[in-house]
Amino acid sequence: MTTKLLIDAGKSRRGWSRIGTYFKCPQLFAYQNRLDLQLIPASALTRGSMGHVMQAHQHAIWGAQQGGCLVGDEGYLSDPDMFLSPEDAVKQWVELYGEGEEHLDRMNETFRRYIATYPEPPGRIVAVEYPITAILGTKAGKWGLWVVKAEEDNYDPRATAVTAVDGQTIIPTPLNCPGHPEDGTIIELTRRIDMANQDRAGRVYIWDHKHQARVEPGRSVDGYAVDGGFAAFRIMGKQIWPENFGGVALNLIQTTTPWRVARPMVPATPHRDAHFAEMLWRAEHELARLDVANGDYWSWPKAQHETTCVGRYGACAAIKMCFYGEAGVEAKHKKP
Repeated sequence: MTTKLLIDAGKSRRGWSRIGTYFKCPQLFAYQNRLDLQLIPASALTRGSMGHVMQAHQHAIWGAQQGGCLVGDEGYLSDPDMFLSPEDAVKQWVELYGEGEEHLDRMNETFRRYIATYPEPPGRIVAVEYPITAILGTKAGKWGLWVVKAEEDNYDPRATAVTAVDGQTIIPTPLNCPGHPEDGTIIELTRRIDMANQDRAGRVYIWDHKHQARVEPGRSVDGYAVDGGFAAFRIMGKQIWPENFGGVALNLIQTTTPWRVARPMVPATPHRDAHFAEMLWRAEHELARLDVANGDYWSWPKAQHETTCVGRYGACAAIKMCFYGEAGVEAKHKKP
């Protein structure tokens, strides 16, 4: 019996959530990435991962039935029988990672309700859980963030030339931070496309699945628009599909009754996109210099701003640690 494929729907190697957290608050970055403190509720992360697995398998099956699509690191696949069904896939994911069993009924019901609402594929499926790597450097005399040719994804981190997705040569601009272990290495940003589809007019869109307890697109779309991860998707998409890239869409899926689904487009942010690469270069250098200069991860720079530390979703999960330092790890569920 042939073993069916379980699609990797996990985080990319050096994705936006890493440096995006630094942009938000260096101290929060240190809590999560240097002190390895678990701040986001594990249940929400687990449900999101489970939902992504089910969406990945459904869209990969649809893509294969349509003649084939790009799937993760596997390349172009065209046999729908290669894939586990969405419900079998999420069950195997739970068994593989040893978490999420208590959410199986809820996520299976979420998926069934989704399919009842949208039983057909959203156009031609182009790619599912497809990894992209982009690096900072100069291509054809222009400096910016450039997508690397997929076949060169495992380039030497100290390479002096890398091939771009369009076949041209990128001259990398490496990290310049003496004393840092990554000094002299290529600055990269990776992303994993949840799904890309093509409409009847030939335009290609990048989709991002979001599983939420409440779907309120009117309140959340601008928040997603300002998130740098979507700017990265747009910059990358324009390079991968230069003639027909249409933009970035959200697939907002509610995991509670009434199981609402919304599919808004993410508004374009052309001004920010134009200097996104410069902001990324600056942030990576600031972060590296902090690593070299300040090994006390409890005293990294803090946002210290009311609407950042206590935003629309409530207080930052690390707020008690900023109040009390290490004692805040135990106090974070107590009132100040």
